[in-house]
Amino acid sequence: MSAHAIATAIDEEARAFCRSRMTGRPDVDLEAKDAHCKRILALVAKLRRQIGIPESLTLTTGNRYIGDRRVVVAERRPSRKRAVRIA
Repeated sequence: MSAHAIATAIDEEARAFCRSRMTGRPDVDLEAKDAHCKRILALVAKLRRQIGIPESLTLTTGNRYIGDRRVVVAERRPSRKRAVRIA
């Protein structure tokens, strides 16, 4: 499923939920809302996997440029106090 298809499915799911009528029974309405939220969350998770993380936003150490700004990603080292407590 492509990212475009997943985004379209999310849009359709949201529109379908907006068109649905509440039954007046709290237990049925709550169940329908929960099912809708689960479907949306699953579709968003699929979309995130499909899109991935662009190279400029990865957290690998090193220097990179985003536009005209230089960004340095450095490895984080624990403080000496924390390292002593761990040992």
